[in-house]
Amino acid sequence: MKAWSWLLLSFLAAAITWVYVDQIFSPWAIYVRAKGTAMVAEMGDLYSPWVASRELLLHRRNPYSPEVSHEIQKAFYGHPVEQKYDKAGTTVLNEQRFAYPVYVVFLMAPTVHANFSYLRHCATFTLAFLTAGSVFLYLDVLHWHPPWPVEIAIPIFVLASPQILQGLRLQQLGLLVSFLIALALWCAQRNHLALSGMLLACVTIKPQMSVIAVSFFLIWSLGEWKRRWALFASFVATLSFLVGAGELLLPGWIGFFSRTAAAYTKYSPSFTSFFRLVFGNTVADLLGVVILLALLASIWRHRKVSANAQEFVVVFSAFLIGTLLAFPLFAPFNQILLILPTLLLLYSWETVPKLSRLVFTGAVVWPWLTSSILIIFRPNLHSTSQWPLLPSFVPVFYPLLLPLLLMARRSHTNRSAVQVMSPYGHHGIRDHIPS
Repeated sequence: MKAWSWLLLSFLAAAITWVYVDQIFSPWAIYVRAKGTAMVAEMGDLYSPWVASRELLLHRRNPYSPEVSHEIQKAFYGHPVEQKYDKAGTTVLNEQRFAYPVYVVFLMAPTVHANFSYLRHCATFTLAFLTAGSVFLYLDVLHWHPPWPVEIAIPIFVLASPQILQGLRLQQLGLLVSFLIALALWCAQRNHLALSGMLLACVTIKPQMSVIAVSFFLIWSLGEWKRRWALFASFVATLSFLVGAGELLLPGWIGFFSRTAAAYTKYSPSFTSFFRLVFGNTVADLLGVVILLALLASIWRHRKVSANAQEFVVVFSAFLIGTLLAFPLFAPFNQILLILPTLLLLYSWETVPKLSRLVFTGAVVWPWLTSSILIIFRPNLHSTSQWPLLPSFVPVFYPLLLPLLLMARRSHTNRSAVQVMSPYGHHGIRDHIPS
């Protein structure tokens, strides 16, 4: 296909997604929320850190306290939430508490005087811009620069996907964390190690989403300590500053956060994983430990590789995939971590067997194809039927599918696809457009 065809297809995908959300998903979600849940308003995931930051910075109230939690809950449910998690036969509500490390308030500080309705719109556009930026950063990390229509089409496809769309609709800070991880990787590859370490300290505002990626960089920095010590030192210094400043602002915050995080694992519907749903918590946790140990062993073996080596990008991609498989990150927006592994698959498209190409293409096309069908054959939107969620069905399995597709690549089909990548040398298949 010609380069312009990809750009036109990306605009078509974005248009289909917009019509589907506006005409199908949103009306159905409002009806289901009114009939099937106690929620009176969908405030998004930005609301709790915004309220918590405002209460701590303006009124010196503990953001983890029941009083602040109740204020947040009133916006979602119209009343405070009091519940027991182990009571049989009851539905556990998402308590929407502030469940971040306290130093996230430094990020939110400029917004505490803003109108939240206006802030939500600004946050959506900002997170969309940062998500597109992470795509361009990863393309540069791969040293892959296809024709400009294709380079513009790729982030449009990403933004039109159900996973990223959910994150934008909820104003999820995970999208910001993903951008900071991409920027930290880009900085490390260009030897801005101190800045990379500072960024890695900032991504700990979402510990469960960032801990494996941070571990990758810290172990890698040990491989050539004399050259990479700045990354480790700046990470420790920045994180110590954030934790210490948080302690000055709210003494004892670590204990408050630990208790809130423990409660979060019991009431949050997204605190699960595909492995937990299939195998149960015990087996899933064992699989998570195995995956984590395998990843740590892999980076230890590759700890001396250059940041410009293909092995560096491949191993880091495995760490991003492993984050979704090893931790309970079932919510689709967490799949933003799969942008780099997906681009790696496209970068090495010539090494992908035909069957794997068809499977990948089917998985990518599924949401837009089913959205089109739902638009044409409009389902009953005043029903609790799950048909309007059909476009999100296949993406649930994507974290399992992607590593299989990457492992299926033929390792020596195309010499350029397995060479060491360097910004000063050969750029591999940078001009190849998958078809």
